[in-house]
Amino acid sequence: MLLVFGLKIRLTTVAPLVFFCPTCGGDRPGARRAARRWLTLFWVPVVPLGRAGEVVECETCHTRFDPTVADRPTTAHLASILDDAVRVLTAMVVASGDSQDPALRAAAVERVAPILAGYDDDTLSGDIEVLDPALAGSYVEPLAEGLEVTGKESLLADLVRVALAGVTVTPDQRRVIEAAGRGLGLTAAHITGVVTSTVAAHHPRPAPDPDSGPPAL
Repeated sequence: MLLVFGLKIRLTTVAPLVFFCPTCGGDRPGARRAARRWLTLFWVPVVPLGRAGEVVECETCHTRFDPTVADRPTTAHLASILDDAVRVLTAMVVASGDSQDPALRAAAVERVAPILAGYDDDTLSGDIEVLDPALAGSYVEPLAEGLEVTGKESLLADLVRVALAGVTVTPDQRRVIEAAGRGLGLTAAHITGVVTSTVAAHHPRPAPDPDSGPPAL
């Protein structure tokens, strides 16, 4: 009698999860699945052998990924982290400037209130008391991989605009903004470009007076 042996990989579900699927381009339900080799007899698995690792499989497109794909923040989680970072960094910008400046404080509350219902000047005072501006970079590090470059630039530009409500960006405020930029994975040149362009847009050069004659050389 002819016996037909072989090897087969079988997958078993370890746990369900929701993750950002690179193939679908969004948050999707999936499962962490363990792979095990089986000895087959007439193509039927009969003897379990060693494990062959794990994969994450998307329930929508059925693509299988390395388990590390589940370490990437989902879109929903990323949005929550971003909202927290905006609140924290905005308070740090106020704390690093004239924290009693009404215009600066009002700009900070205006920036945070749309993402946190009930955020007001009293809440801002509480944030300033407990936050350390030296830790600015650590609050945005989870966004370094998941946030697009335009989103990183927008976050920094908004911080600059809040600082400019106090007329100018102080050296301490600049350090907070630069630390946030480094935490986001931006280069020093990129950060300087964002700050410079935002300040220039806030303080545009006046148009030349056509009746004043040619500029002096």
